[in-house]
Amino acid sequence: MSFAAIRSVIETSMATAFGGMSPAVPVIFDSVQSEPPVSAEGEYVSLNITFPMTVAPIICMEESGIGMIRGTVSINCYGPRAQGMKRLEEMATVAMTTLNTLKTVDAATNICVGQIAGPETVQQALLSTGQNPHTLVAVAAPFTAKG
Repeated sequence: MSFAAIRSVIETSMATAFGGMSPAVPVIFDSVQSEPPVSAEGEYVSLNITFPMTVAPIICMEESGIGMIRGTVSINCYGPRAQGMKRLEEMATVAMTTLNTLKTVDAATNICVGQIAGPETVQQALLSTGQNPHTLVAVAAPFTAKG
């Protein structure tokens, strides 16, 4: 079972997709960077992957289980506040499109994405007031993969 292989497919696919936008949008990964990679006024994407279940039970008791991993991927798109939602929704569309293509990226991990939630504006009132220069749109989806 390899969480790293699954994480690599998702992270690489997202970084490539957002890097292809004009202008390119940097992606930060959970447990890698604690600060945004751009100035406080810029746009970026934060990617978080969790693994809440790693083995599915089976009917035949002689076997130990099936190495099926269930996870959740969350993509938070940050952009400058007070500039409208168009660019943030374009970023969300890139995230959703990339999620929909993950199954074709790597047959060994066989990542299958479920229903995608979003784009959802998160804490608009909190993020768009005061000193915080960003607005946030979130996209999230459950997935299954082979370990």
